[in-house]
This record gives sequence, C-alpha cells and structure tokens, in this order.
Amino acid sequence: MVSSMFTITEAAKQTGLTRAAIHKAIKTGRLSATKSDDGHYLIDAAELFRVYSPVDVTGKQEPVNLSNTVDYRLMAQRLEFTERLLRQVENERDSLRTSLNQAMTLITQQPQPEPEKPVKPVKSILYEKLFRRKI
Repeated sequence: MVSSMFTITEAAKQTGLTRAAIHKAIKTGRLSATKSDDGHYLIDAAELFRVYSPVDVTGKQEPVNLSNTVDYRLMAQRLEFTERLLRQVENERDSLRTSLNQAMTLITQQPQPEPEKPVKPVKSILYEKLFRRKI
C-alpha cells in the first residue's frame, strides 16, 4: 500500500490552514515531514491527519450537530441555571422594593412628635446637705 504524500500547499488545502501554518508546524516539530531532492517538504497523509482534521476540499462545510456534544450540554445546563438564578434575584428585588415602599409609606404617615419640654432639676436633699447649697 502506497501512502499519499502532500506538499505544503496541498496539506494546507486538505486541512483548511495556510501554507505558513503548515510550515511553522513542521519547523516547530509538531508535524513530521521529509524533504524531497528538490528541497520541498513532503508530508505523509497519515501524519497530516494525525495532527490536523481534514476539511472538505470542495469547499462545502458540513453542518456540525452541536446538540449532542458534551460542551453543548454543559453550556445549556449553565444557561438554565443562570436563568433560574436571574429569576430568583429579580423576585427578591421586587419583594425588597415592595417592603421599602411600605416602610416609606409608614414613615411619611407617622405624626411628628412634639418637642420635649426642658426638665427642671429635682431638689436633692443629699446635695444640699453635702454642699450646703440649694439647687
């Protein structure tokens, strides 16, 4: 069985990446490639698709069904939890607003107290005896 080999340009088309991205992957060691006699890199198909996912070379992207992925379900659960929390906070806010309005109504309807009259000191017999003075 003969495995197919891709040039950098062909590898870029197969993966939907740029030539520069493929070249950088080779230089950094992420992707293995061999140099041909004329100095061009050749990348084995198995090696290319080990590192990168293939794309439809006709340019048609197949729709991805996200509803079955773990990330989608996790995000849906988080969204549901967040919406429940938001409803709870809104209900608490409305309850507090109602309580505040009731308290403000009670405060504004309270009769104002009359000012207190000054209190006259009570005569102290003990004071008079100790200091021999009258208050």
